[in-house]
Amino acid sequence: QETLSTDLRFLSVAAWLLEQVAPELRRLSVVDVVADIQRTISEECNFVQERKNLQEFRDFVQRFGIASAYAPKVFPEASTTRVLTMERLYGVPLTDLDSIRVYTSDPEGTLIQAMNTWFASVMFCDSFHADVHAGNLLVLRDGRLGFIDFGIVGRISPKVRTAVSELPDALATEDYKAAARSLLNIGATSRDVNLDAFAADLRTVFRQIQSLDLSDLGVVGDGTINEAAINSITFDLVRVGETHGIRFPREFALLLKQALYFDRYTRILAPTLDVMRDERLRKLSSRDGTRFE
Repeated sequence: QETLSTDLRFLSVAAWLLEQVAPELRRLSVVDVVADIQRTISEECNFVQERKNLQEFRDFVQRFGIASAYAPKVFPEASTTRVLTMERLYGVPLTDLDSIRVYTSDPEGTLIQAMNTWFASVMFCDSFHADVHAGNLLVLRDGRLGFIDFGIVGRISPKVRTAVSELPDALATEDYKAAARSLLNIGATSRDVNLDAFAADLRTVFRQIQSLDLSDLGVVGDGTINEAAINSITFDLVRVGETHGIRFPREFALLLKQALYFDRYTRILAPTLDVMRDERLRKLSSRDGTRFE
């Protein structure tokens, strides 16, 4: 732990010096990127906090009566700051279509349940799972969804939560000006933003993403997902915001990355599913949080 902390402090100082020597790099937010790396690694090594994150999700699932989702039980008597002992779950990754068909006759329905559960947690849980790659999202032997590894979670403010809830409708209708307005509410800016120009750039980026195939999106032959490809798309969208003077919080990048994961899963499990218009997704939760469909 001490060695890791020393290495992370060195990275922080190095990033600051780099921005002093080459001021043009400040636009890339090198110091902020390193700070995010520090925060992420620290969170993943904090098993006490991970236990709390996991319990928050379990409480959320129970409160909303989501029978299709499950997170492992923690054994506190066998856990410490350096050890987290959990119930073992048996299942297959969400990218393994052939194996998923062994446990469910409706892979598309299972995917929809996964997306509904995750998005509802964004809206109504104190925190949301911020690392839903295929190794952390399983189809269990009984057909339920297993969410594991809560080392990285995100927490958003009510203002951002409202903007996030409005964004899918804007994208579904290709109303990029409304999407730009939602993203502006998510981020922070110190100058006036040309909403029309921002909307035009968003239209270009989202249409490019829609035109990509699985190989472009980082899905390789065995169904695993290339993290570099996901990160590249995330950075592209963040850069569009920065071009217009908008600085997005860390949680936006986390949300966007998870959305890209689910987009990959959709292309594998349900290639004909219209995520933006399918009623099973568009009515996934009530705004006041009193019920879950």
